Amino acid sequence: MNTDDSFPITLAFPPQGHFTQPYLALPCLKAWLHQGGHRDVELRDISVEAYEHFLSPDYLDYARNRAAASLETERLENPAEGELDFENMRAWRAAVETEVSADALIDTIDDAKKVMRGPDSFDPEKYVPAARALYHGLRVVSAAHSPSELTPHNFTMRYANDRSEEVLAATLDEKENPFIKFYAEHVLPGLIKRKPRVLGLSIIYGSQLIPALTLGRMVKEALPDCHVTAGGGFLAYIGRKLTQAPNMDICLDSIIFHEGEGPILALCDALKASKPGEIVDLSDIGGMTWFDRRGELKVTDNGLTHPVKLDQAPVPDFRGLPFDLYFSPEIVIPYDINRGCYYGECAFCTLPTVIGPGYRTRKADTIAKHVTDLRDHYKTTHFNFITDCMPPGMIRDLPEALIESKANITWWSDARVEPKAYDEKGAKRLYDSGCRKLLFGYETATPRLLKMMKKGQSLKATAQVAENCNNAGISVTWYTMVGFPSETREEARATLAFIQANSPAVREVSLQTFHIDEVAETYHRPEQFGIKILNDDDADLQLYHDYEASTGMTQQEAAEMFEEMMAGLRESLPLFGGDNIFYFMQKSHYFLQLAAGSTPDQFVERCAQRKTKRAAREAHPNLVPAPGLRLRDLPFAYTQVIETLSHPLARAARPDFLTGRFVSDAEEQARKALSGAPRTRSVLAYDGENHEFLELSPDARKLIGALDQAGSLGALLDTLNPDAPETGRTREKLTAFSRELHRNGLLAVKNSSDPKVTPNPQSTPSHA
Repeated sequence: MNTDDSFPITLAFPPQGHFTQPYLALPCLKAWLHQGGHRDVELRDISVEAYEHFLSPDYLDYARNRAAASLETERLENPAEGELDFENMRAWRAAVETEVSADALIDTIDDAKKVMRGPDSFDPEKYVPAARALYHGLRVVSAAHSPSELTPHNFTMRYANDRSEEVLAATLDEKENPFIKFYAEHVLPGLIKRKPRVLGLSIIYGSQLIPALTLGRMVKEALPDCHVTAGGGFLAYIGRKLTQAPNMDICLDSIIFHEGEGPILALCDALKASKPGEIVDLSDIGGMTWFDRRGELKVTDNGLTHPVKLDQAPVPDFRGLPFDLYFSPEIVIPYDINRGCYYGECAFCTLPTVIGPGYRTRKADTIAKHVTDLRDHYKTTHFNFITDCMPPGMIRDLPEALIESKANITWWSDARVEPKAYDEKGAKRLYDSGCRKLLFGYETATPRLLKMMKKGQSLKATAQVAENCNNAGISVTWYTMVGFPSETREEARATLAFIQANSPAVREVSLQTFHIDEVAETYHRPEQFGIKILNDDDADLQLYHDYEASTGMTQQEAAEMFEEMMAGLRESLPLFGGDNIFYFMQKSHYFLQLAAGSTPDQFVERCAQRKTKRAAREAHPNLVPAPGLRLRDLPFAYTQVIETLSHPLARAARPDFLTGRFVSDAEEQARKALSGAPRTRSVLAYDGENHEFLELSPDARKLIGALDQAGSLGALLDTLNPDAPETGRTREKLTAFSRELHRNGLLAVKNSSDPKVTPNPQSTPSHA
């Protein structure tokens, strides 16, 4: 065992991952390295560090100026043909949104982050505007690096992440890759000072690939003695392709596959025994592929290694992670109760293959002991149990262990439909142990598709389990799929109808279009599913594949059906309606509402009250333009542009949300099929308090200006000639118009004791 502390190791989670809670992989590795004698292990969540940096007044000001210089709004708004064509719509939207929102976001972004990280997050009146501010702030960041897009859920560039040549080009593009400047100024100096001998990068998602390789390249240039290794779920799929790609050795020294505990300990031991700069033979380290630089460069694959005995693994070590930076009012700790899947039969699922060999679990007593240790050390009672699904025995044993140990926690996790385990008594026991939310694989309402998927469950059982959990107080989410091979539009609509029929037992739905990856049974035996795989010979990092189906919907038709189903979910499920969707989209935020004592029905009612209060606003005599209101004249209809960009063809022209890859020829298809936006006069308004974009008519702008000049609605109405024959009708129109603007947040009631309530609405210059 190595016990010398003079071997610095840095384990980093690179952008982009969601910013609401820490990720589990690196704390598991740190605990294992500590157990193996390596004490100098630093954890860096560089993803949340980046979000904190980008969502700051200084960076938003920088991004606003950079966007103005690069997006060329005047050129976009004065096209020779007179209309705004599809090719320029995204850039134009980014430009005008940035112009009208940047000042308000710069002024309020720190307050928004404070809301998201504090008790005000539990108040929908404050939470929703704060969430919008974060989203809109990231739009300003994206505009500065257009056409790249950074959101709380994704990062994409115009470079395809399934082509190594484009991936490497993206790591050098200082204009469109925002992380180059961020790393150079805020990450690399600290690493150079620390001089880690090993830098481990955890790449769980495809959205992390370019940012991670960008960091790897920069570290290898600055610290040639640092061994840069990478692992994580996404590399379990494409890692070997990545090591075979030309010139990838400039970014990495090795890739670790599946579980990282054993390989990274062996790697650190081997490098520790060597001198800095010495080329070491690493061929005895199982579970790793590495660039062998002894002589002519070659790639060496060391084969698999033995899985970790999970019940003997130490409690994850989160020390060093920036808990104060996560965008959450309370920290939710992830903890893996098992690895792999005890069922492991679903035809579309690949997780049992890539997460590591075999299914293993911790004992219920071990879980309870670790959870109470984590609870006490990190002063939180909230947990996300990481599991593909709990076996029936664990569904029984774990609640009992948590209750007997007086853990007094709340938790949520994924689950599999097990009717006997999730009966009324079992669901009640789960709730008593702290369970507040479960996510089940429902997929489809078509029995023949369930059989093709090898789900091993019935619709009756799925509905009954949801009902039992809901009655116990546990909020249920259904994972749902559209576009599985041979599925028809009618069958997809039946899936939606079944969800609607089972509301409110089902509170949320995670809907995804079907994708084929190279590990799934659907890829290896396509003839059984009536499909033909379409390979792309130029995509040397390809994981996901297009396909042609002999029956049922095409991929494009499935994308269209996705939009139809989402519209139905928004109408039927209160948590998907309007602004409530933010609670679903922000990982753990809805769960924390439940953990705080709200039932699902109570939470829905609190959200509804916000909408009801806005709808009840009247045309008060003291109405004035709302604080922070910004207006901009437009030569094109903003709403029409948004609708065009939301079309399935337009969405396909961007990298896919789930896979991060480009659909072949999608941009050209969208350009041909989607019409441009003709010239028209309108106004884009930004409500700087509620952080909403609204398109107005020129008459609405005139009214806002008149209110500002008069000092209030009452004063404006007093200017009307009482003897004029049209005065009564004009008064009614102005009053109704003002009421509507008030309900949309663009007007506010003036408080004479607060002079800050009535600033003039700021207007950006018009290029119309």
